[in-house]
Amino acid sequence: MQNALIMTGRQLYARLTDYVAPYRGTFALALLGMVVMAATEPALPVLLKLMLDGTLVNQKHELVQLVPLAVIVFFAVRGVASYLSIYVLNWVSGKLVTDLRVTMFDKLLMLPARYYTDHASDNLVATVTFDASRTVHTATGTISVLARDTLTIIALLAWMLYLDWKSALLALLLIPMIMLIMRLGNGQQQKSGQETEKTLDGMTRVLQESIKNYKVVKLYGGQQYQSQRFRNEVDRSHRSAMKQANAKAFIASLIQIAVGVVLAVAIYPATQQAATDGATAGGFVSLSMTMLLLILPVRRITAIHMSRHQGLAAARSTFSLLDQATEPDAGTVAIGRAQGELRFEQVGFHCHLQAGAALEGITLTLLPGETVALVDPVDSGKLILADLLPRFFQPDTGRILLDGQDLATLTLTSLRANIALVSWEMRLFNDTVAANIAYGTMGRATEADIIAAMHAAHAAEFVRELPQGLQTVVGEEGVQLSDGQRLRITIARALLKNSPILILDETSPSPAPDFKLGQQEQAALVTLIQGRTTIIIAQHPSAAAEKANRIILLQQGHITAIGSHLELLAKEEIYAGIFRT
Repeated sequence: MQNALIMTGRQLYARLTDYVAPYRGTFALALLGMVVMAATEPALPVLLKLMLDGTLVNQKHELVQLVPLAVIVFFAVRGVASYLSIYVLNWVSGKLVTDLRVTMFDKLLMLPARYYTDHASDNLVATVTFDASRTVHTATGTISVLARDTLTIIALLAWMLYLDWKSALLALLLIPMIMLIMRLGNGQQQKSGQETEKTLDGMTRVLQESIKNYKVVKLYGGQQYQSQRFRNEVDRSHRSAMKQANAKAFIASLIQIAVGVVLAVAIYPATQQAATDGATAGGFVSLSMTMLLLILPVRRITAIHMSRHQGLAAARSTFSLLDQATEPDAGTVAIGRAQGELRFEQVGFHCHLQAGAALEGITLTLLPGETVALVDPVDSGKLILADLLPRFFQPDTGRILLDGQDLATLTLTSLRANIALVSWEMRLFNDTVAANIAYGTMGRATEADIIAAMHAAHAAEFVRELPQGLQTVVGEEGVQLSDGQRLRITIARALLKNSPILILDETSPSPAPDFKLGQQEQAALVTLIQGRTTIIIAQHPSAAAEKANRIILLQQGHITAIGSHLELLAKEEIYAGIFRT
């Protein structure tokens, strides 16, 4: 498949036809409405000619009675066609946006972990929500304008040729003149539009920084400084918007002048013909109105260029996501429930975002049910080592074995079914307590099993006090609960999964210190660790000493020492060299 980033607009929009295919009958109905709208566009000049020539000049009273009826029928037909084209096209557009967003989200769920680390979450959210919508609406809007306005121009020109072919040919000059003016102005509008997008990014950045770092802003008195930064970005946005408005106003004025010149030139033969050949007043007025009606569809077709440019940027972002390779799964062995023996053999991993090896030559064996704590003072290797276990990343060298089976030979489903994760920074979903415990493949768990896991995690007491108990919605990221309560919910989730391998992440990327475990959290962790092969990711040996059989010190991607906390304290040179310098 061709790379979306280098595809042309025609190729990008052609890909949307796969999504339109299920709705092609409905889409044809919208096109029918557009055809009717275009075909009836010259009807008003025709009626005007008939009214002037047949009623006011020739005094044909039978036509006088038919004119009001014809006007009613004319606008009734256009009203039905307009409703049909607008509503049906919006229905199709809405379905396309829905299908595209669902497809993008499903693809996002299947992408490898590296894609998430390489792309900001805010950008991914914007791609799925905003870019998908802009891609579809730009494409359907372009089709609508081209289909309706092209037919309208053809119909109006046909009527002009019938009335006065000389004036019609001169009126054709209006089309290239307006297109030339619009294209000359589009360059400035496009440049101004890009500047406006940059200023919006600047405003968003200052806004996000101020919200996320509100404690720093308040404690260090940064309100005035942040306010001035935001005001500067707002002023830049205003200046860019005014440049864009100036370009639009200048184009509008040039078009008005061009229209006046062309109309004067085109009307002159008609006036001469009226004087020499006795052309009717109705024909002259009808011709003039037809010329005026040409202006709007020509401007709309020419203006497509600007919106098309913006739509192409959104389409490239949309299809670039859809074209990403899914998470590789070359494994063929379904291991079933593992015993929990892990063996790392000369494992190495190079982080592509920084120079040097994050891990190198790691050789380690974990027996079933053993608990080890990985400690790295610079926080570079221990998380990566844990991420290699569920194959979020693949080792560059060496291999990892589970019960003697190379992880690369196992299917992802069977491998990850044997691993549970509990993290201090793990956030809950904006769903009920029950749904957060029985998450994913555990969705069919009985209420009795959920309650049993909740009791084992020492979460039953506070859950009972919630307004709807297990059916209480915990809010975005579990904001309705305390840190300890959120931790106990994630422990209950791990207990319900009952996997033989546990990854326990005690670190926190936030600048604030980790919250201290209460007695209930400690008791829940003791229950969770019991009988499982557990890897504890710790920031300091003392944080894991009470729970770990062994502490493994990592430094610069290498294992520095292995032992208990007391043994490492006795090796003063190792302990001091890592943690006291």
